Amino acid sequence: MTSPFPRLPTALLVSLLFTPPLPAQTLTKTEQAVRGWITAHREEQIALLQRMVDVPSGTLNVAGVRAVGALYRAELDALGFKTRWVELPAEMHRGGHLVAERRGPRKPAGGKRLLLLGHFDTVFEGAGQKFVRIDSVARGAGGSDMKGGDVVLLYALKALAASGQLDRMEVRVVITGDEEATGRPLEVTRRPLIDAARQSDVALSFEGGARDNASISRRGASGWLLKVAARQAHSAGIFGAGGGYGAVYELARILNAFRETLAGQPGLTFNPGIIAGGAELSVDTSGYSYSVSGKTNIIAPAAIARGDLRFLTEGQKDSARAVMRGIVAKSLPGANAEISFEDSYPAMPVTPAGRTLLAQLDSVSRALGYPAVQALDATRRGAGDLSFVAPYIPGIDGLGALGQGAHSPQESVHLPSLAMQTQRAALLMLRLAGIRK
Repeated sequence: MTSPFPRLPTALLVSLLFTPPLPAQTLTKTEQAVRGWITAHREEQIALLQRMVDVPSGTLNVAGVRAVGALYRAELDALGFKTRWVELPAEMHRGGHLVAERRGPRKPAGGKRLLLLGHFDTVFEGAGQKFVRIDSVARGAGGSDMKGGDVVLLYALKALAASGQLDRMEVRVVITGDEEATGRPLEVTRRPLIDAARQSDVALSFEGGARDNASISRRGASGWLLKVAARQAHSAGIFGAGGGYGAVYELARILNAFRETLAGQPGLTFNPGIIAGGAELSVDTSGYSYSVSGKTNIIAPAAIARGDLRFLTEGQKDSARAVMRGIVAKSLPGANAEISFEDSYPAMPVTPAGRTLLAQLDSVSRALGYPAVQALDATRRGAGDLSFVAPYIPGIDGLGALGQGAHSPQESVHLPSLAMQTQRAALLMLRLAGIRK
């Protein structure tokens, strides 16, 4: 969901991406053929990315998510996948998910069953967000996060099909339509992911990538809602026995205590994204838009804050929540506060199986002549769908396109990265499937 690499000058990024790979080493004839097919179809891949980006598909744009999903579904149908569109309840205002499956008749003994993950929805859409290509860079909503990753996934499969190797693999694909703002309840919206994981051995996720790292751990994410009620009175009486401290001071006390008590723990962050307070306070049906009114000579009787909590492990999450509840309970005179939490993405910790998977990707990258691949610090990447399947099978993320400005109107994708990432993904799939010839 967020960019896993620092912002660099565009000229430097283009220079790096145009640097040709070193001569390939230890590639089989099949792997060389797959690599060559991907290189030859570079412009075709970019053209499909443009078609996808030019379909606005913000998370709440139900028609847009379905439209880009239909475009992608046709591509998988042409590869012989059995596809279906998973509808979500209308009250969720979400477009749904694409689920696809292909079981080859000649699966090698010991080959892994693959689960490939992506998402169609974007954070931004609208005027100025369509695909615009300038030399080796293209701008547009979802170019890197993650329609770019979706076309990496697809063209890896196309290359495997062209070489005749897809018939030897068992592959499932789940492309969600609400990754950027998951529908609730999660047990409904993430059921297709979990069902697919239970039928697979390893998961590959195509969120934005980098030349030299990938993710085998991801932080979990949850939300919190803090509500404060206090006595309304004339401001002249604030801090006194009759007026008390008011809702705004109590809210400020709590937030500052969170910072003083919890800040600095490795991997733990907590951000108050919305704050409102005053004499009258109301919220719309989304829960994220507030209206307030009041006067400077009134002690505010109501205040509210919404935020997120990110963590490396479920234990770290539970410990932080306990501390936050304890802080909330120590109210200032004349005020009363309560906090509630909502689970979103579970944490995905590092595992031995994850390290093995990273080593396999590193081996593929080196064999292709690209840089070595190391594990990305989990604090440098946001939460993602891979976390929902992590309790069932090992997985790796960051296999998608390179870009900048994710979650902003300046989002861009670096087009030369598509071939590198597609080659890496295709060869990793071959080796995981037990195909070495």
